[in-house]
Amino acid sequence: MKSIAITGSFASGKTFVLKYLEKAGYKTFSCDDYVRELYSEPNIRKDILCLFDEKLFEKGFDKKKLSQIIYSDDNQRRKLEQYIHPKVRKGINDFQNKHLNEPLIFVEVPLLFETGFNSYFDYSICVYCSEESRKDRATERGDFYLKIYSKIKNIQLPQEKKKNLANFQINTDLDIEIQIKEIIAKVQLV
Repeated sequence: MKSIAITGSFASGKTFVLKYLEKAGYKTFSCDDYVRELYSEPNIRKDILCLFDEKLFEKGFDKKKLSQIIYSDDNQRRKLEQYIHPKVRKGINDFQNKHLNEPLIFVEVPLLFETGFNSYFDYSICVYCSEESRKDRATERGDFYLKIYSKIKNIQLPQEKKKNLANFQINTDLDIEIQIKEIIAKVQLV
């Protein structure tokens, strides 16, 4: 089994690429989806509320409020990351172990290089697009995403740096099918 991480900046098309691969028959795992699942668990919500000043959450756990807190305060963000990242790492590990007999598996990890998770994969793909496309995609997701777009952009590594760190790149402003097929062919040769 070869484990391939998919990363990229906010609104670059990572999820689109992952869904394409899933439709093509590959086993896929999304860290964003996994974190959403974790956030739905009452014990996780309780733990997160205990990590922060509960006064910040007037009516209990609220993911949008949590986003506003962590994107406005690096210390608060780090506190959440120290709690949630080991759980995400375990989720990735469980997924990898479950699919040991698959030739290729793909895992979407938005903060691949920022967290050091790249060491857990055989290869990495950086999904990128023009800055204009990213901003348009964030705008299409709604007002909330547009507001945090620049905050997220400041936290993540720049696209160019991620592209340089990754083994492969996919430009989502172009036809992704051709790019994915070329990458898979190269990985299968090794």
